[in-house]
Formats: sequence, C-alpha cells, structure tokens
Amino acid sequence: MAETPLAFTTRTPLPSQGRIADLWDEFAMLDNIREHSRVVTKVALLLHGWLAEAGLELNRAAIEAGALLHDIAKTPCLGQKCRHDLEGGRILTELGYPELGQLVRLHVVLPPEFPLNETMVVNYADKRVTHDQLCTLGERYAYITQRYGRGDPALERRIAGGLERARQVEAELFSNIDPGHIPADIFEHWRDEP
Repeated sequence: MAETPLAFTTRTPLPSQGRIADLWDEFAMLDNIREHSRVVTKVALLLHGWLAEAGLELNRAAIEAGALLHDIAKTPCLGQKCRHDLEGGRILTELGYPELGQLVRLHVVLPPEFPLNETMVVNYADKRVTHDQLCTLGERYAYITQRYGRGDPALERRIAGGLERARQVEAELFSNIDPGHIPADIFEHWRDEP
C-alpha cells in the first residue's frame, strides 16, 4: 500500500532555527554531519527557488528544517543496528513534528509514486551531496556502493535500485523547472548522465 504524503501547510508545526541548533546538540550531531546538512540545505533551497520561479510553491521553511534535520539520528545510529532515517523520523514525530518526521524518514528511500513535494526536494538534495561537496547522482551512488555495498551483491542491487529511483526523482523535479531559471554556467552540472 502506498504511503500517504503528509502535507506541509502554513499551520504545520516546525522547529525554529534555535530549536534545530538545540536538537543538533541534544543528539550530538558530529561537525562533519552538521556541515553536510548545511550543504544539503543550500541545495534544497536552491531547488525550492527554481521550482518557485517555475510556479510550483512549496513550504520553504519545511524544506529548510527538513534538510537541516535529515541526519538528526546519524550520530546515535553510528555503530548501532538502527537506520538513521527511520530513527530520525521517529524522533521528530515524537517531538510533535509528524510531517517533518515523515520527510526525515523518507530522505533515504522515497517510495515510488510519491508526489513532488518538500520531502522529494530534501530527498534529492541529499543525493547530490557527498560529505560537504556537490556531486552527481552517479558519483554519490558510487560512493554509497563503495562505502556500504561491502561487495555484497544483494546490497549492491539495492543501491543500484536507489540510483534508478534517484534518477526518476531528478527527472520529475527538472521537468518542473524552466532551464531558463537556472544560471547557464551551472545548468550543465545539475543533470546526471544516466
């Protein structure tokens, strides 16, 4: 059964910048994860701007909060058998942010048929940043395969499936963005080569 997307509205509760900083501290977010989150946020907000210029209005504050908090459970899950996406989603839902919890829970694996919304923007932005550097989808998934595939054919097939889904998300996002809204000197770096 397909997951129902939770909508972000002007009344959706979101944490303030101060609360986000407190959560980073409370969950002992490592400095490198904080920097990764900052870069993912820049990418997500850039995409938000391009989508807005093309006429698609999304909740900017939700995208910013989601990008800043997408790896909130990364540090607690290091060396554990928990998935940081699921744990982060649980944490935020329990803190009273169910929409943000869903966004964080789906930042690693976005279900098929999920609509273009704030969750998709953050999911894709995360796929375009390795550590604190902008990269192509191919580069990101090569890193993921090397780091997490461990030569296991089943894991590597799942990662390859993730790359295919990321390319579908990219195609959907960019089909809604007028290339004229993207500065010419960076447009060529925004589309991955399948």
